[in-house]
Formats: sequence, structure tokens, C-alpha cells
Amino acid sequence: MAVDAQDIVQLTRLQLGLSGVRLEDRLLEDLHVSSLDLVNLTVAIEDRFGISIREEDAATLCTVADLHNLVGRLSGS
Repeated sequence: MAVDAQDIVQLTRLQLGLSGVRLEDRLLEDLHVSSLDLVNLTVAIEDRFGISIREEDAATLCTVADLHNLVGRLSGS
């Protein structure tokens, strides 16, 4: 299943309660994602795409694009 970048952007926006999220946004610096926010976001993405994100992989995420790439890799697209 191909993962559309806009699906990741929209899910991130909804999960974080933000109006503007872009692929190039940095999770910590631009979106101010806390560790709890990141856990909630990864759980929502796991549920939506039927994947499992390892804690080690989540810890390496810097941008929304990194998240999109990880989901694409884990879902085989």
C-alpha cells in the first residue's frame, strides 16, 4: 500500500491539534512535539497503517518527511 505524504501530514496535524503542518517541518523545533506527543502520534500511525514502529526508529525522526519515509519503508511501499 502506497503511503501518501498528505495522509501523514493530515494525521500529524490532527494528532497534534495544529492547523499547519508541512513535510519539511521539524518535529521538535517547529512543531514542538513532546515525547508524549511522539508516542501518541506513532500509535495513531501504527493503527492507521497496520505497522509497528520500533522505539529506536521513532527516536531518529527529525521531520514529518522522516516519518513519511519510515511509514513507507515499514509498509513496503
